[in-house]
Amino acid sequence: MLINFTVGNYRSFKENKTFSLNATSFQEHKEFIREGNGIKFLPVVAIYGANSSGKSNLLSALQMMKKILLFSVKTNPTEILITDPFLLDEQNKHKPTFFEVVFLSEGNTYKYGFEYSKDKINAEWLYTIKNEREKLLFIRNDNGIGVSKDFPEGVDKESSTADNRLFLSLVAQLNGKISLAVMNWFEKLKYFSGITDSEFKIYSCNYLFENNENSLKAKDFIKSMDLGFTDIQKAETDIKDYAFSEINSEMKETIEQEIPNLWDKLLPPKWNETNIPIFKTGHLFRKSDGTVTEVFFRNDKMESEGTKKIINISGPIVEALSKGETFVIDELDAKLHPLLTKKIIEIFNSPDTNPNNAQLIFATHDTNLLSNKILRRDQIWFAEKNRDDESTDIYPLSEIKEQNGEKIRNDRVYEKDYINGKYGAIPYLKD
Repeated sequence: MLINFTVGNYRSFKENKTFSLNATSFQEHKEFIREGNGIKFLPVVAIYGANSSGKSNLLSALQMMKKILLFSVKTNPTEILITDPFLLDEQNKHKPTFFEVVFLSEGNTYKYGFEYSKDKINAEWLYTIKNEREKLLFIRNDNGIGVSKDFPEGVDKESSTADNRLFLSLVAQLNGKISLAVMNWFEKLKYFSGITDSEFKIYSCNYLFENNENSLKAKDFIKSMDLGFTDIQKAETDIKDYAFSEINSEMKETIEQEIPNLWDKLLPPKWNETNIPIFKTGHLFRKSDGTVTEVFFRNDKMESEGTKKIINISGPIVEALSKGETFVIDELDAKLHPLLTKKIIEIFNSPDTNPNNAQLIFATHDTNLLSNKILRRDQIWFAEKNRDDESTDIYPLSEIKEQNGEKIRNDRVYEKDYINGKYGAIPYLKD
């Protein structure tokens, strides 16, 4: 489970900013709070802010950290690393990017982070945390890599690490127990875009029809959303039809006419006959004699965008709930009715439907969710751009104070206050 994440010099994040899922001492919805290894944390956090405020950059930073770590061991020693620094300051363009996470994995709490630039890993560190005390396992800086006696799996591996590779990934490749626990946590971290959810429909289609307990849970999840169909089935279509499923037939015909031998150019020969799994949804059909039968339609052609999204993300959501994983999604509310978004939040917040302490972290513009009946004050975060240098700042509702110095009370109408600019993180619109 993610406890906090710090990012600096990445896209709109000029300075280091920390996003926390630590639970505060607020008394509302205490049933939402989870605990592990002596740490109280939150299962759901929502992030609000104007367009271009940096909400998406915060979530993509976590995904970038994951990618760099997981692919580091495959990095060629002369390969340039992918960087995306804050570009509106001359000094930042040449500074390293900073990533750090604190998380729970396999009963232990770890703090892992690194700084990197195009040609090298500038710094790297790993700590364990117990009873709020940190114990160093290894640290890397300009002087080299120092390994603690509490991290024996890293001993004598220091000189084997190239300048542009992460030490942790090397030790994990050699089956180090602690380093594998860290890597496994990152591998289970799920990041999705709520707008381009169609990329997950093959994943969810296979997940739904594995005929096991989790596939039944995924079907139950879809049924709980009351999407208006009676059943869901798996079917297949060829890869060419699948590729064109999001565009109309007229455009498809035009493309094929304008680009002769299109598929020979796009696909290897062995893929030309490949079938892709798809969904079909069942609906009641009333005949003229009064009898009722069930008919099935391809959901990618007949169902609404919101219905398709729920089906497409059902697999990853149920898997996260089943395994206690962290599920990060940008624009969760896109294409969805507010009540469906609220239902998903309730599933993650409830210990009954989320017994494995999975987490949902999402960016949204849906102000209907800004309610003390749905979220605690520490579950609501805001992203706001500095008007002077366009850098992003992030802060939770739980830290905002009234003019009298008191923190925002939980009986406030959060939605109204936010729209009226009381919490910041809204567009500056001229009359």
